[in-house]
Amino acid sequence: MIKVEVIESFTLERFNELKNIVRVGQDTKNKLNVGDKFECTKELADYLLGDNKLKRPFVRVIEIIPVETPTLNEKDIKKSKKTTKKKSTK
Repeated sequence: MIKVEVIESFTLERFNELKNIVRVGQDTKNKLNVGDKFECTKELADYLLGDNKLKRPFVRVIEIIPVETPTLNEKDIKKSKKTTKKKSTK
């Protein structure tokens, strides 16, 4: 996910792909105004950064949100080792 800020107002048909919209301007149907911020996929961000028919950027990147990978805590590791030992002794 990528967090972006609108630098040029635009209307977006794929509005349902946006997440956590923070509106600065007046809230109008399917229109994003300068200063509005939201999160979107990399593909949509690329499109809005200029990979569109107009070849014009509509947003600027504020933050790249890393994909969280689940981590095992110490208890999970010990539990996993015990389960593995039990299976191998049978």
